[in-house]
Amino acid sequence: MSNSLVFHNTTIQSVNHNNQIWITSSELAKLLQYKSADSVTKIYNRNFDEFTRKMTETVKLTAPNNIIQTVRIFSLRGAHLIAMLAKTEVAKEVRKWLLDLADKEIGISETISIEQQQLIKQAINERSFRTGEHYQAIYTKLYEQFKIPRYQDLPASKFDEAIKWLGGVSVRNGLSDEDRYKLARLLFVANYMREKIQLIEPALRIINSSYRGAFYSMSIEFKRDIESARLIIERETAHIITNHFTEKWNRVLPIIRHNQPKIRQEKY
Repeated sequence: MSNSLVFHNTTIQSVNHNNQIWITSSELAKLLQYKSADSVTKIYNRNFDEFTRKMTETVKLTAPNNIIQTVRIFSLRGAHLIAMLAKTEVAKEVRKWLLDLADKEIGISETISIEQQQLIKQAINERSFRTGEHYQAIYTKLYEQFKIPRYQDLPASKFDEAIKWLGGVSVRNGLSDEDRYKLARLLFVANYMREKIQLIEPALRIINSSYRGAFYSMSIEFKRDIESARLIIERETAHIITNHFTEKWNRVLPIIRHNQPKIRQEKY
């Protein structure tokens, strides 16, 4: 996406890259009153070691004739360095204009980055799964809480506060709340099966079944394994708040929560 910028009587098209203003080599050449982008390219090639990836990149852009081209773009810092190295008469004025533009951009770039936007969306989805709230209702509450029209407009300084307000977000290499639910559900099913085995075991003993030993071991020994797993899952799901919306969690948490009926530990 491009936006028009005006320097004196010269209009150029900037590039919106990562929510920041970038300028192509050809548009920068126009600013500096060079005849072609080759002059900017030569300046860059002679001094490429002074530029970082935050100052210049190559990207694919669609030209007016709908042909996709690979072009070099410069951030305002990168464009300013090109202007510092340029020898045209207008270069000094361009440098001042670029610095003024960079000062104005600070206000634009104070909103959260694209990566932070993704984390906000993830936190909203996890809160919806965890609490049963509709995700759209959470978005509305977020807008009201931070007085913004869209989550993309959240000030960068409020990002940590927003994540905390949403209830946190799972680390990329950790467990999501959906993963935790699946493990809790697995424990719930395992305990249900163990209890049925425990009910069947006496009958197998009476008929002297060859399976009675295995069923007896499963009904007794699996209790300890399930209880050990329960303690871990109890710890990992301590942040889950149940209510009438959290139907799935309501079915599995009663056997996991420390203040709810525990898995029975009968003795034989």
